[in-house]
Amino acid sequence: MEPLDPCPDPCFTPSQARNGVLAGGVAPEVLLARAIERGDFRSASRRGFLIAAGFALPALAFLGCAPARSTTLPGAAWARAEDLGPTPRPASPAVAAATTRAVPERNPIAPAALPYARPRALWARGEPDFPELNPMLPVTAITVHHDGLDSLVTGTSPREMTDRLELYRVGHRAQGWADIGYHLVIDRAGTVWQGRSIRWQGAHVKFRNEGNIGVLVMGNFDRQQPTAAQRATLERVLVDLMRTYGVQQSRVYTHREWPDAKTACPGRSLQSHMVGLRASRRLARGAAGFAAETAV
Repeated sequence: MEPLDPCPDPCFTPSQARNGVLAGGVAPEVLLARAIERGDFRSASRRGFLIAAGFALPALAFLGCAPARSTTLPGAAWARAEDLGPTPRPASPAVAAATTRAVPERNPIAPAALPYARPRALWARGEPDFPELNPMLPVTAITVHHDGLDSLVTGTSPREMTDRLELYRVGHRAQGWADIGYHLVIDRAGTVWQGRSIRWQGAHVKFRNEGNIGVLVMGNFDRQQPTAAQRATLERVLVDLMRTYGVQQSRVYTHREWPDAKTACPGRSLQSHMVGLRASRRLARGAAGFAAETAV
């Protein structure tokens, strides 16, 4: 599967970028069916259990069953074996059924994290390396990033924006990742683009990618300011993600705020903006307003 991400931001130069080997896509529910047929889950390890949990939602949707429920943020995606503790016994059918029934209806795992994001087909010049992707678990966190590149992007033309997106993808593939690491990208014009499909775990916070949506705001915010359009779109995107996936404001992070994150991401100016957003409670009020509407 996808390797550790020692540098979760696009730490590359264009000369280091290369195209990855492309592979045909396989839907998660198909992979799950194949794994069950092989007997992969007869002796469940913690990682096997997590992978099975990650497949549960798309598989249940495929079968016409109730969707799966959000849980607390799991442990590291690729933790060392000695950190994982004793191997759990496989869950009984009764426990598995109870867990499935406990899941909220709001937490969809579909190709697009937000329906209004422009599809990756408009910018990506290659497919993900599907066999190397890890299934996304129910979403429990959102993380905001900047690109941090020395080569600043200042324009807002569609061609410049899509070229920049492709630069991220090729750079991440050059590091051995299966695809662009982020699920959503907000460009300098305030347009939202679909990055990695929300069906698949991202590669944007070391050891913290499980159930974690990665949102990149295009730019280096140690050296420039986010545009007014970016700030407005970021607020809308965060509120909509919180509404859609049932994420509380306390689970909306910037990259630097994760434990052991040795990074300045998302840069001084965007970090300051995020602090102000939280203090104003606009994110929490936006998500709470949606909850009140749906409860009526």
